[in-house]
Formats: sequence, C-alpha cells, structure tokens
Amino acid sequence: MGVAASPVQQYLESLHAEFAGLDDGDVATYIPELGKADPSWFALCLVTVDGHAYLAGDSDQSFSIQSVSKPFVYGMALEDRGVDMVLERVGVEPTGDPFNSIAVDEVSNRPFNPMVNAGAIVTTGLVAGDDSDVQWARICAGFEAYTGRSLDLDTDVYLSELATGDRNRAIAYLMRNFGMLDGDVDSVLSLYFRQCSLLVTCRDLAVAAATLANGGVNPITRTRALPERNVEHVLSVMQTCGMYDYAGAWNYEVGLPAKSGVSGAVIAVLPGQLGIGVFSPPLDARGNSVRGIEVCRRLARDFALHPHRARGNAVDVVRRRYTGQGTRSTRVRSIQECDAIEERAHEIVVFELQGNVFFADAEQLIRQVLDGIGDARVVVLDGHRIGRINAPAITLLVSLAAVVATTHRVLVTAGFPADENGRIDLGATMAADLDSALEWWEESVLATAIAPAERAALPLASQELLRGVTGEQLDAIEAEVEIHELSIGDALAHEGDPSDCVYFLLSGRVSVQLSIHGRTAHRLAAFGPGVAVGELALLDESPRSADLIVEAPARIAALSVRDLDDLDAELPGLKATIYANLAHSLSERLRRANGHIRALEQ
Repeated sequence: MGVAASPVQQYLESLHAEFAGLDDGDVATYIPELGKADPSWFALCLVTVDGHAYLAGDSDQSFSIQSVSKPFVYGMALEDRGVDMVLERVGVEPTGDPFNSIAVDEVSNRPFNPMVNAGAIVTTGLVAGDDSDVQWARICAGFEAYTGRSLDLDTDVYLSELATGDRNRAIAYLMRNFGMLDGDVDSVLSLYFRQCSLLVTCRDLAVAAATLANGGVNPITRTRALPERNVEHVLSVMQTCGMYDYAGAWNYEVGLPAKSGVSGAVIAVLPGQLGIGVFSPPLDARGNSVRGIEVCRRLARDFALHPHRARGNAVDVVRRRYTGQGTRSTRVRSIQECDAIEERAHEIVVFELQGNVFFADAEQLIRQVLDGIGDARVVVLDGHRIGRINAPAITLLVSLAAVVATTHRVLVTAGFPADENGRIDLGATMAADLDSALEWWEESVLATAIAPAERAALPLASQELLRGVTGEQLDAIEAEVEIHELSIGDALAHEGDPSDCVYFLLSGRVSVQLSIHGRTAHRLAAFGPGVAVGELALLDESPRSADLIVEAPARIAALSVRDLDDLDAELPGLKATIYANLAHSLSERLRRANGHIRALEQ
C-alpha cells in the first residue's frame, strides 16, 4: 500500500479545485506578450523553512516574474550599497497610487518606495557593477541564490517591454532629473526590463519567499541569498507597499508581507514558517491576480496565518523546572558518593527549555529563572530542545549570566544549539549536554564532600559488591583476581563478548557505550572506583549488550564467574553475600531511576 498524501497537500489540491472555476479578471495586455497567457493557468505552492514543498496545479508552468522581482532586487541594492545610501534615493512610504504612477515625494524628490515602478527603476540602477553586464550578472546570481536554480530570460517579453515602455522611460528620466538615477537611462531601463522578464515557475517564487521567511537562507540549497539584517527591511516594504493601492485591505484581511506582478504572480511570506507562491494570469482592476488574492485570503483564514494573531504565551519556553532531588547523571556512584550528592541536591536547579527563543521568550525565561533559583548555587539551562535563539535573546541571556554571577552562583548552558559562529556563548559555563552538566555538578559536590584520596582509589575491601564478606573470603578473592592496568580508550569488553567475568574498579573510570547502526557511540553510564562493572554476568552469562570503554586511566580487578563458583565451594556463603549486595545495588539504582522519572514529570 502507498503512503497517503499529506493533509496539507490534500488541502492545497482542494483549494486549487475550488478556485480554478473563478473566471473573474482579465489577462494583462499593456505588454503585448503578456496577453498571450492562458487565463486557465493556475498554480499554488507552499515551501516551509525546512525545505518541504507542497505543489498544486500548473506548478511547472513558466512565466515572466514582472514586479515580483522588485523586493529581491531591492534586497540586492541594500546589500551592495548599504541601507543609508539606498534610503537617500528611494523612500519606504506607501502611496495608495497604482504601481506605474508618475509621482515623487515633493520634499525629497525620491520615489515613494521600491515597490512602485519609479522606486524599482532607481533600485535596479543601484545594484553593484561597473557596467550593465556586470550588474546583470549580479542580478542573475542573486535570483539563483533565492530560487536555487539559474533563470532564463524571456526574450519576447523583454523586447515587448522595451518596445512599449514609454511610461517607464518617462519615469526614469524624471528620476534622473531629480538626481535619483545615475548613469545612462537606457542602460538602467534595459536592466529593469530584463529583470522583469526572467522566467520563473510558481515553485521558484515559493522557494524565494521561503528564503525570506528563513532569514535570507534558501531552505533547500542552504545558500544565503540576503544578509539577515536586510531581510526585515525587504519584508517591511512588502508589508506596506507590495500590493500597491490594495495594500491597506491586504494587510487587514491577510496581513502577510507580499508582492504581486502583472503576469499573475503573488508571493507572501510568513516569517519563520513558510513562503507562498500563487500564479494565475487574470488580474483585477488594481493589477493583482484575482485567484492569487482569493487563495491568500483563504490560506490566512483557514490556517490563522495573519501575523497579528496571538501565537501563544512566551512562558511556554520553559518546559519544566526541577532540582537535583532524585536527578542524577549516568555516572554510577558508590553508596557513599550517592549519599553526599543527595544531601546537597537542593544546590542545583534545571530549567528545561523548548522551541525558538526570541526577545519575549527570553524575557519570560529570565523572570522564571530569577524567581525559581531558590537556594540553588548552580542553575542549568537545558537547551537541547531549543530550535533557534536570535541575537536579541542571546543579549538578554548574556545579561542573565552576569546577574547570576553577581549572586555567587554559576549558570550552566547544556546542549544549546549552534549559531553561524559556532556554539552560542553566553559567558556561562558550557556543557555538551545535560548529562555532562549534571556530572560536572556532582564532581564539584564530591570534591568538597569526600577527601580526594578516598575517591581516587578504593581497594577490594571497599567494593560495594564485597561488603560483608569475611576476611578469609576477601583474601581468597584477592588471590584469584587478575589485575589490569588500562589506558584511556582501551576496551575492557565489547558488545557480543561472553559475559563470564565481573570487573571491580579500583581506580579510574569506565563507561558503558552503545553504538546504534554503526553511528557514534552513546554513553549509557559511567562507573568510578568502588563500583563493579559487568556484574550482571553473575546472573546471566549471555553475550554482553554494550561496550565497556576506559574514560580515565584505570586499575581493574577481574574475577571470572567460574573462579567465583570454585571459591564458593571452598568458602560457602560467599556467593550469597555477593548476590545480596548485587540485589541491594540494583534496587538502589531502580529507586534512584524512579526518583529521576518523578522529577521529570513534575
């Protein structure tokens, strides 16, 4: 049986079927080549910020990009010339006028914004390059970064625009007259007409929109198309100016930053989530795709996409809070060590975080941490469930680390995601994961609770499995064991080896590691002096289920199960004592595991 189609795909197809019969509007004819478009062409596409595309209708049909090119070229100008220089030439105010109006700001003589033709022509002239060929190469490379592929030029549309573009020529000469446009007017206009004549598909536009939604990084190729600092500028003018004299009603009904074009295309962006592309040539009186407008209205309504809708309480960034009571690392400790750690369990508090962390989330997190520290001296932020932390949130959390430090406490970040510069550094103690953070805290407790000499090495007499054995029995065991001196990385035993021996750890550290499908081994537990490793061999001699790897130079006493049987025959009661200690040890570990589960469920 095949896999059923995604409900999102099914919804998109039903939306396409519903609006395919909408026959309002007319195909644009003021550029003669556009009038050749089939009014029945209709495509929908959604692309998520993790690169998944949902397509319906004529998604492979090519058409000229027209005015949908404007926000992308505006972004290129911002990157090439800087925000200040571009603002000197092009404003950012909505006009309420048609896209091809001949009007400027009477105070500054600038075109009102880069989404109307006057502003777009100036913007095209600002793209970097010593001549028009270099500028054209820059524009093509920019669109390739946004769409993930090289775009072709529709020469027929370009020549048609060149032959009928007198209104745009008038606009361009007016811009040069006011000092907003440098260089040869015809060269800039040729660039502008070519830019509008690039061939795209609905999928291309949805990928480009998703690139803006993803902070300027193409979600499929992972190529950066626009610096993140400029994405907000592009989206802002799309929000207020992208739909021309329909912008107010669009913001009221749909709300997403958007741009339309007279070929019948509409793009819309939901920042952080997805990009939308719609293509249908019939236009309304304002020059917007009739089906494109209706589809976006329906998507915004059915999926609550309007950006001004409440998105939930930022307090949800904290998934749970718990102290060290019953919560331990995977390091297996001696009874003495466990008691010392338990006595000071109140000294650590863990905040388990989730989701994306932006300004409001970080503000709520800071209040919860400061209110919930109690008498803990160590505060752990467990970030392994965090998706992304933006720069303002990082700034706030750096301040939190400084505040915590002033109270003579320690802030530890565990498993935080990496940013473009590597792992995020808040100026706090960093741990690879929560288990590492907990083990670090335990070690700091034991460093002051138990004399170092008592923890560095423990003789056989202090091993937890040998508590209560007689002197004669202990002497006999010491005579039978084999002593091994092992270095870091040495394998005490491998998965699949026979379980015929128990290892008493006299010094050093050994971990239990498990590889899944040949991937990097994961540490399941670690053992220090005084603890037996591989002790289940006493109960079941089936093959070992994991590797035993030395983490710190170790001295180990190995006792075979067969030798233990022989000793018990000579000294009755030895195995009974060891089994009783083993049962007590397993019971204690189970009790602590249950306590850990209860702590996580609070």
